Amino acid sequence: MNQQLTGCVIFQSQDHYRVLINDIEMNAILSGRYRHEAQSNVDLPLVGDQVYGQLYDDNRRFQIMGYTKRRSIIQRRSTKQQSHLQPLAANIETLFIVTSANKEFNEARLQRYLAMAWESGANPAIVLSKIDLISTNELTDYLNQISAITFDSVPVMTTGANHDQLAAQFASYLAPDSWVGFVGSSGVGKSTLIKHIIGDQQLTTRSIRSDDDKGRHTTTSRQAYRTPSGAFIVDTPGMRELGMTSEMGATLNDVFTDIETFAQNCRFNDCQHNGEPGCAVAAAIETHQLTAKRLIDYQKLKIEAEYSQLSPREIERAKVTRLLGSLKTRPGQK
Repeated sequence: MNQQLTGCVIFQSQDHYRVLINDIEMNAILSGRYRHEAQSNVDLPLVGDQVYGQLYDDNRRFQIMGYTKRRSIIQRRSTKQQSHLQPLAANIETLFIVTSANKEFNEARLQRYLAMAWESGANPAIVLSKIDLISTNELTDYLNQISAITFDSVPVMTTGANHDQLAAQFASYLAPDSWVGFVGSSGVGKSTLIKHIIGDQQLTTRSIRSDDDKGRHTTTSRQAYRTPSGAFIVDTPGMRELGMTSEMGATLNDVFTDIETFAQNCRFNDCQHNGEPGCAVAAAIETHQLTAKRLIDYQKLKIEAEYSQLSPREIERAKVTRLLGSLKTRPGQK
């Protein structure tokens, strides 16, 4: 019987895998039993997974028989296909959320990415790219918008066309054998950043369409690249949409810490901040301690997360229940 070996998945595209075993790359397939017993695509190996199995085909290929316990799992849900959950990578320690300093920048999208990062078990960091195309005042405005979302609790880095200091900015995250990931919309510069960090000019990148600031989709598979320091960087397909999941909804307390703090002083424990008497969140908006837009963003993401596991009929019932609840007179206090 062949000796069982362990390695890490460094490439995955549908049923095609490559693993790194003792610094040797080789193609890999799933064992028939593993494939048969997998309940969903989340149960299949992901880039970043530590897998175990055996060599075959005269030791030229690897048969994956399973993976070890994951420390984190990055996955996303399409806003159009609520039932479709797409896993992206496993065992990521830091998830870099890349957004560009142009029309692509969107506060609500950043809030979704932060929820996804915290739900996954990874630590988020934000990378604002293409800052060489804006003025100093515009850069300050972008950074202020990010600060208003994160309350300076998330690291923020900026990048432009000059990548001389890029490696130094990311050095503290790229310890030997550490795993980091990059996510963001198509064309924000993820692949370009990775190319310069690893010093490999072979990564394919494409130019931005000047009419709408949207980049052309580059990455169609999941791949890990090794940096000179020995860390692994995972590039993921660009996302034009990111739907909420019920699990991500549980992390909204981390994304909207200001609202959660004010809500502790609401008269009712189940206050929806939708016109109820004694709502401390509404009072914070009236005194300009909180913006109405931020509450709208919070409520939208919370509702989307709650509805993510419901059928269309159940969603309609939930909407009616929510409407009746907002109209209901709430006598008494906590």
